[in-house]
Amino acid sequence: MALPEEAIKLLAAGQNGDGGWGAAAGKGSSTEVTALALLALESSEGRSGAVEKARRWLIERQNPDGSWPLSASAKGPSWSTALAMLALGAEQRSRVVKAGLWALEQEGSKPGLLANLVRAIRFEKKVVRLDEDLIGWSWSPDTFSWVEPTGYFLLALKKYRALLPEKSWRERVEQGELMIYDRMCEGGGWNYGNSSVYGDSMWPYPDVTAVALIALQDRRERKQNQQSLGVLTELAQKTDSGLALGWTAICLALYGQDGGAMKKLLAERFAQTGFLGETKVLALAALAAGDGARYFRV
Repeated sequence: MALPEEAIKLLAAGQNGDGGWGAAAGKGSSTEVTALALLALESSEGRSGAVEKARRWLIERQNPDGSWPLSASAKGPSWSTALAMLALGAEQRSRVVKAGLWALEQEGSKPGLLANLVRAIRFEKKVVRLDEDLIGWSWSPDTFSWVEPTGYFLLALKKYRALLPEKSWRERVEQGELMIYDRMCEGGGWNYGNSSVYGDSMWPYPDVTAVALIALQDRRERKQNQQSLGVLTELAQKTDSGLALGWTAICLALYGQDGGAMKKLLAERFAQTGFLGETKVLALAALAAGDGARYFRV
């Protein structure tokens, strides 16, 4: 059985009774994993019952302000709102719009006056190299901006641009893009948070680099994008991570690149480990091995 079909089979078997998915079969349902698993099952045939249960799980857990919590047991808003938007799609227009309006109002925080004062008093060199005035999105409200959640929100907001107020959309998206470019590592690619710490250059990670490039796919001709795309290809060829390979294969498809080598590596890693039953990785593998990149195209 080919990778997409086998991954889908495992995903369907791991769906919880409430309609969602957890990090692995039997674990409590979470928004992130349920959203990705839902997209994977939507890309297959004969899974309409599982898809409807998953969609209902997401719908029932949207917060009144439009956001989604991390899991069924959590209540506060989270970054996983962006993935829920992608999973529900334009068919749930009112819910997607409400989530989009919430996302446009969210901003990651700056390091803060106290941190800057302490640094100045101690005459320390800057801890991180970044433009503190560029604000992206954070993992949870009112915390520091990170590359990965910023990438997810940019992707979701770009996907549903036509449904959102143009002026606020443009201002927020442009700042998010500038933040990601500002955080690019020397030579290309992205680390989780910063490109430099205490004057030392940080190294890029393939999964974060792929997510950043997917979010910036409509800027693909820029030098930074092309440079980082080359870095991503090199990094992915050396990794055993199914997560990184899945995001990389999706990214290459969106950039019109031949992703055959990545899909082959993905299938080999699956044959070796079964991705240890990690639901998120199984979902990404199914999407990457099939035509799931379409769900991430803007």
